[in-house]
Amino acid sequence: MMQINPKTDIVISAIGFNSPYGTEINEYLNNLGDQPLSSSIIEDHDPQKFLRPKGQRFLNKATLIYCNAAFQSIHNRDLGKYIQSNPERIGLYDGTELSNLEDCFIFDLTAKNQGPDRVSPMKAPSTIANAAASQMAIQTGIKGPNFSVCAGMAGSLQALDIAYLHLKLGIIDYGVTASTEVRNSYQKLIQKNQRDKSPELGISMILERQESLEKDNKKPLARIKMLHSETYTQDAIPFETYLYEMLFPIIKLNDTDTIIISGGTSTIHINRFESLFKENSLPVTVLYPEDKFGDLDNAGGMLGIAYAISVFNGQNAHRTDKKNILVLSADPSGTVIYTIIEKNSI
Repeated sequence: MMQINPKTDIVISAIGFNSPYGTEINEYLNNLGDQPLSSSIIEDHDPQKFLRPKGQRFLNKATLIYCNAAFQSIHNRDLGKYIQSNPERIGLYDGTELSNLEDCFIFDLTAKNQGPDRVSPMKAPSTIANAAASQMAIQTGIKGPNFSVCAGMAGSLQALDIAYLHLKLGIIDYGVTASTEVRNSYQKLIQKNQRDKSPELGISMILERQESLEKDNKKPLARIKMLHSETYTQDAIPFETYLYEMLFPIIKLNDTDTIIISGGTSTIHINRFESLFKENSLPVTVLYPEDKFGDLDNAGGMLGIAYAISVFNGQNAHRTDKKNILVLSADPSGTVIYTIIEKNSI
């Protein structure tokens, strides 16, 4: 039986990114406030031409953006040769929700109303829940763990959590985790009474053990100190009280004064949540990147981590002299997941 090694440090070594405003995530985090908040569409799904052009027209947008962001992080970490020599030691994790729902609906509707002979067999892969990560495996030759995580607004952090666990268990050496946010008619309907202002984006991160990064004489972007998820079932107490009681000991133990809630901000009564810290004289600043970037849904957690890294690097208006930041996502279904991100001190 495999054993988790609690002493193994897991770090974020590279980030890949795509958005309507370009592929430089630091520019996106720092300058999007100058752009009008409106629903924006990614026009160039593969600006670096990482993907094989053959067959792209049969892939949906979420798959194309996932593959591009994942390829970027692999390129930024220079993992090409390692993938060729050890394809089974790389894992692919897709924290994306609803990415293929519209494709499935149209595929089934066409088959039902016009007959199965009117449906292109090349469209079938886009009806599979694991289409994006599987296509990435085909494109790269990666043969390690490969699957999607559908956990709503907690999706990207849940995917990171599984990659984190696989690294701790020694199943993989590198975890390529990505999440996409694309606009489709279903999401527009779901968000009809909400602020539908979030732009499309794709974000990817490479997770690995710290010793492998040190062997290549590279520095991590940040260390993942812990990841934890729970399900809110205590209807007797308000959700904000539940969050406060859960986070209070974690904040004290990890000496942090900053919480980033990204992915599910709309599920939390902000004033009520913050007032609990004030009433108990706990000096904590709560940041809400979605106020600036729009609803990020499942991709919010990973963007929240990137936001924390920008704070550590002094690229953000918020400042902290603490070495830890707590990043949290919460889905309306009750799934809550948080991670402690530690500043790179190497």
